[in-house]
Amino acid sequence: MSVGVSNRSWGRAIVAGLRRAGAGRFFLSPGARSAPLAAALGELGDDVTVHYDERGMAFAALGWAMATGRPAVCLSTSGSAVANLLPACVEASHSGLPLIFLTADRPASLRGTGANQTILQPGIFGAFVRWSVDLPCSEDASQDFGLSGVLRAAVGCATGDNPGPVHVNVPFREPLLDGDEARALDVSDALPVPPAVDFVLPGDFDFRGFAEARGAVVIGRLAAWEQGEAVDAVRLGAALGWPVFADALSGARLMPGVIRHADWILRRDGVPEPERVLHFGGSLISKRVALWLASCKGRDCVQVRRFPLRLDPWGQAPMLIQAGVAEFCRAVQEELRPALGSAWRQDWASADGAVARVLAQHLDGMGPITEPQVSRSVAKTGAPVFLGNSMPVRDFDSCVDGNAERTVRLFGNRGASGIDGNIAAIAGVAIGVQEPVVAVLGDLAALHDLNSLPLLSGLPVTLVIINNGGGGIFRFLNLPVEECLLETPHSWNFRHAAAQFGIEYHLVASRGELEARLCEGAGGPRVLECPTDRESNYKLHTAIAAACLLLDLRWTK
Repeated sequence: MSVGVSNRSWGRAIVAGLRRAGAGRFFLSPGARSAPLAAALGELGDDVTVHYDERGMAFAALGWAMATGRPAVCLSTSGSAVANLLPACVEASHSGLPLIFLTADRPASLRGTGANQTILQPGIFGAFVRWSVDLPCSEDASQDFGLSGVLRAAVGCATGDNPGPVHVNVPFREPLLDGDEARALDVSDALPVPPAVDFVLPGDFDFRGFAEARGAVVIGRLAAWEQGEAVDAVRLGAALGWPVFADALSGARLMPGVIRHADWILRRDGVPEPERVLHFGGSLISKRVALWLASCKGRDCVQVRRFPLRLDPWGQAPMLIQAGVAEFCRAVQEELRPALGSAWRQDWASADGAVARVLAQHLDGMGPITEPQVSRSVAKTGAPVFLGNSMPVRDFDSCVDGNAERTVRLFGNRGASGIDGNIAAIAGVAIGVQEPVVAVLGDLAALHDLNSLPLLSGLPVTLVIINNGGGGIFRFLNLPVEECLLETPHSWNFRHAAAQFGIEYHLVASRGELEARLCEGAGGPRVLECPTDRESNYKLHTAIAAACLLLDLRWTK
């Protein structure tokens, strides 16, 4: 070492500094170049999740951050290992989840030389990270290099007003773990405590005037640590006399007083549009509901969310109020008047009840299990639920019945809505919530992430896999493309995949059997595979839609 800091000291200072700055759990995919950082984790006694695949490791970290709201650290070696972190980075960026990508690297002098396992790592995540830094090698850091400030900046950017992923790139020269430090690095300076700020409504927002119209309260996707506040939005809707529409990932989807079946209702013509929309949280799963709400534009559409970015896929130019659900509802309490639109709210409740009866007629019978029945059965457990993309999250959003007096934590990778990394994310959620988790995935999502099944080891996760032998959602898109080019049909099952990793397995053919298995609880990981048929599922949804169109639904003028 030419100057007085060893790789060991540098690695220890980085790990300890991130911890002191507020970073949570570390997730590691081992590799030689990251040895100084891995050694620091071992020396400092950190609780670490180790997984051999960087993509799965990063999605597990994402699931943990999703469950806890705290920043998770993804530690990888150099080269293509870093590129495998990108899918989770994209999801974290679009979901506003705090991830810190801590990537070991070769020295900068080797970039572009053709040196083994050396790629251009700085900037590899592009616009998907909130902030990035390329640290010097340990022996190149000057005596006054402000490492603790850099690490605080990393955690601060990951958890700030616009939370998301950050990238800390750490080059190391060889020998990687040779020598002792000649000087110690101090990363123990105390963190400043931000002053508490009371939320006040914007001065140009007249809530009383806004509420004097036929409106709708919409609760979009909320972070797990916010979902308990959704009850305040439900109560606000009741006080206003407005119907409340709760997305599957809002946490309020199963509560009484919520419209659960708007996606079916809005397939018909003649449903009156709202004059005002009060939208809490993130985006919606139902495109029909979102398009119906899009009639409200400008200041007639108010979005209340913690993040500084408006949601505007439909050109509404909404008014954004940056606040949490509970603090906004508290701020407007004094502005409330007696409900003006109670007939409008009752019309929606009646329509929702009528559709609920149609669903019960089609879904509560006996016979082979159907895909919507899986969602309805899982909803009854009251456990934290992870919903896979494509059909599982859509069926849960449109077909489940209400049965909860409280919010139920719901999780899903809806930032970029991919089917990659779902099993790994489920593992991270289970580590974060520290209680049994039920997850529902389609067969393609499960096949996409079989590599992550070992992450479930020792965790009380019930993984319900709906196996319809391909991509069933494509039947609903009416795309004139040959089946094998979209649906990727197959004849595989998951029995042997579960056995390979020592996971309990059950083939479940009926709703009664599924509910019995769910009632048993899980002491460890298990797979419940539910075989269905893509064409039968399409026909079932078509029959439900047709029956809903025949309902005599009326709206008060």
